[in-house]
Amino acid sequence: MKTPLLYKVYRALRRGWKRMTPEAQRAVQAFVASQQTDGGYMNAGGCTDAYYSQFGRVLEAVFSPRRLLGMPIRLTVQESQHKDTIYGQFFDFLEDELHMKRNQGDRSMVLARIEQPVSLSPQTTNAACCLLAMQYQTDIQPDSNLLSWLQARQDETGGFHATDVSPIPDLLSTAVALFTLRLVGVEAHGATDFIHAHWLDNGGFAPTILDDYSDVEYVFYGLLALGSI
Repeated sequence: MKTPLLYKVYRALRRGWKRMTPEAQRAVQAFVASQQTDGGYMNAGGCTDAYYSQFGRVLEAVFSPRRLLGMPIRLTVQESQHKDTIYGQFFDFLEDELHMKRNQGDRSMVLARIEQPVSLSPQTTNAACCLLAMQYQTDIQPDSNLLSWLQARQDETGGFHATDVSPIPDLLSTAVALFTLRLVGVEAHGATDFIHAHWLDNGGFAPTILDDYSDVEYVFYGLLALGSI
């Protein structure tokens, strides 16, 4: 059985963190600390939010690995409408791996029930990455057509588009694409400048080049992208 995917994500986050200079690390830590509330971490509206808090707590463990001990590494799906989509299947799969509730054959059965992202309209980078990662983790040959489609979402800036009709690339799509490509053994080049361009003066990472705000979720994606190049 392969190492659970979420532990691979954590290791990529640590790689990204270690690639930053001490000055940059202090800036990122200060930004994350500024997002903390008495009950967790805040959303864009400034309210404590369970979804954002999971990212904040994982980042705490990235900054100080000792905090990882005894802390469950998990990310839950944000909206209930994802339950019956590939995203819902993907998060169930992550839980599967962590808790070892199913054997290898069970995970293959889960994959057989997943709608191929190529049938979605429009096709999404995130959905493609979910399927490719699950295929790899269950020793199923990653879909070559889907892999080619994912690689084609990278533009000249080095970033990845969320769909084939997205006007500009974004950090979330770039992070998950880079992580997935590295996972399945395919190199992606030219993303370093794109990632750096999304790092803000306040220590956070912007969702797109047009944005000037951040939150703990996008710090997560920024470090994941850095650790996947």
